[in-house]
Amino acid sequence: MNRRDFLLTGGMFSIALVFQSTSWLLFKPDSLEVESQGRLYRGTSDGKVLVSVDAGKSWQLHTDFGPIYVVRNMGKNLQGRVLARLKFNEHSFELTLGQNGKTWRTI
Repeated sequence: MNRRDFLLTGGMFSIALVFQSTSWLLFKPDSLEVESQGRLYRGTSDGKVLVSVDAGKSWQLHTDFGPIYVVRNMGKNLQGRVLARLKFNEHSFELTLGQNGKTWRTI
């Protein structure tokens, strides 16, 4: 393998890792609402995620992470799954909604 091929392969591998591991690229700045599969999801500052099936006319509690967490952003990944960025003290982490639409998993 020559230097050019090595750099080309390494660059493509790096880009693949960036897109796979940086879901924050899919968050809109300061967006607390996201639509996915006909449902609208909204995050709150007291750690709740609400869901609406009627375009925001009424809301139901989907998940309550607790008042010590703040939902900072909501977004979608490339597969259309809901993403949530939560803050706890000075730390933040991201979760994705599972295929069943009920459980959250860390990214």
